[in-house]
Amino acid sequence: MGYNILPSMELYWSSDPAFRVDEIASTMPYRRFKLILRCLHLNDNSKQPLRSSPDYDKLFKIRPLVTLLNSTFQNNANNSSSQSIDESMIVFKGRSSLKQYMPLKPIKRGFKVWCRCDSSTGYLYEFDIYTGKDGDRVEDNLGAKVVTKLTEKLTGMGAVHVTFDNFFCGYEIMKSLFDNCIYASGTVRRQRADLPKIVKSKKKLKLKRVSINGESKDSKDGTKTDVGCPAVVKQYTKRMGGVDHFDHIKGTYSVGRRSRSKNSNSTKLSNLEFRIALARGLIGGFSSENVDLKE
Repeated sequence: MGYNILPSMELYWSSDPAFRVDEIASTMPYRRFKLILRCLHLNDNSKQPLRSSPDYDKLFKIRPLVTLLNSTFQNNANNSSSQSIDESMIVFKGRSSLKQYMPLKPIKRGFKVWCRCDSSTGYLYEFDIYTGKDGDRVEDNLGAKVVTKLTEKLTGMGAVHVTFDNFFCGYEIMKSLFDNCIYASGTVRRQRADLPKIVKSKKKLKLKRVSINGESKDSKDGTKTDVGCPAVVKQYTKRMGGVDHFDHIKGTYSVGRRSRSKNSNSTKLSNLEFRIALARGLIGGFSSENVDLKE
């Protein structure tokens, strides 16, 4: 299902040869597959702590799998010298208290996942699923807490450089990483309380639109001039793309499954059903065997 993607799960067992995938359909009946999905558990629900308990975990039902994946990812690859930390989104349109809305992201609704990836290959070393705020309590220094958690296993592992954006970056987290022999770089928001006054000043800088290859366009007369791109900008751009690379790879072969329909009595055709009906209506009884090549 990951590399042979169909619009819905049922189609893999379809009697229509245009959809049926024998590699799947011959393995087990669709009814058995649905039964496994319905009964599959990753943890013992009877041991789940109460919501009032300090040990309560919103991810209790999948925690063993999350722990196993993180352990496997780290044990099967050596940590590179350049890594990046950023957020990734898993698309989800159903109902869940964990679902987040990110209007500026390509995937606007779904589960937010904090990721630590290799800057070059996008290999995922470690991830942590964001479970949302704890009640109405305001989250302080969330970005710093994420970086601290995702870099714990890098302490004492030699020269490692971690890059992140201004959501995570601040003086305290940078100092903490340096004290643990972890190098780091990142953009920073000017209004952060722990920055020097000179950084917070409202002095306007003379800005130019500069591309990474050094070509700039003057906004006044439209002429182009070559300018030097600061090395720090090149390095940040080069190191920061790890999670984006991971997102690209992750999106290439995705396994999607729709949540249960809330309106089972609807008689409207779905987009897929309409296109199938249209295509078959246009094709009709046409066959390439009926074409006279001499014409």
